[in-house]
Amino acid sequence: MTGRRLLVNADDLGLSRSVNDGVLLAHREGILTSASLLGNAPAFDDAVAKVRGTPRLGVGVHLNIVRGRPLSEAGDVPTLVDAGGAFRPFRFRMHTPAFLADAEHEYRLQMQKILDAGVRPAHLDFEKHHAWRKPLYALAVRLAAEYGIPRIRNLEEPVWWSLKTMGWPGARRTFLASAMRVGTTFLSGIGPPGKPDRLLGQLHIGGMDEIHWLRLLDRLPDGLSEVMVHPGLAGDEDAMGASWIDSAREMELRALVSPRVAEKIRELGIVLAYTRPTTV
Repeated sequence: MTGRRLLVNADDLGLSRSVNDGVLLAHREGILTSASLLGNAPAFDDAVAKVRGTPRLGVGVHLNIVRGRPLSEAGDVPTLVDAGGAFRPFRFRMHTPAFLADAEHEYRLQMQKILDAGVRPAHLDFEKHHAWRKPLYALAVRLAAEYGIPRIRNLEEPVWWSLKTMGWPGARRTFLASAMRVGTTFLSGIGPPGKPDRLLGQLHIGGMDEIHWLRLLDRLPDGLSEVMVHPGLAGDEDAMGASWIDSAREMELRALVSPRVAEKIRELGIVLAYTRPTTV
């Protein structure tokens, strides 16, 4: 299929009730087409109950070995956790055989929990993009095939395109995104046929307001583009550690339900890509 197709995905489903409510609102009243569910999040059951009434919302697995606590017993995944049993800081961890075995153990528990809740995952992606190096990404691709998950996130954002289109997000974000791009170049040939052509929104996380969306849509390339968003409502606290959760999430939500953004999509003939999982 040619033309411009847009997969609009909300990360962090299950993080809190207010995030769940924001995700559902962005889908029902806006352009959100899918969401990624955290298997180890505190509002997991609330999220599952709410997505049962949204048959067009594609629900995927948001694999997480970097935040909160594992589903595994701490002794079963010693390379992933600290002395208190929480996930260790991640960024540049060594991918030893023991680490990869522990990651696979935790990945399987999270995927199975989502399946056992009655969700047939439409895609798979990663909290904090932690699988941006080949060993973990290849592991996730293998498990996606085993569990029948048809799509996996393309972690490689076109950094310079995003800068030119949506502006400067700051030196730290640009540096991290550029470093990731170097690493993820080696992932370009890995993944199922349904893998999107590119990821957008990573560089401007927490800043995808209406203006950024309109700029992105005007220059959206051909093919399937995934835009990563983080909608939510103010309300409860983030129970999985420090993370922006109120004003930035509400701002991104307003953009997702903006009539101007929806009209721009129609005007440009951009097709929203719905992935539609099976839920019970």
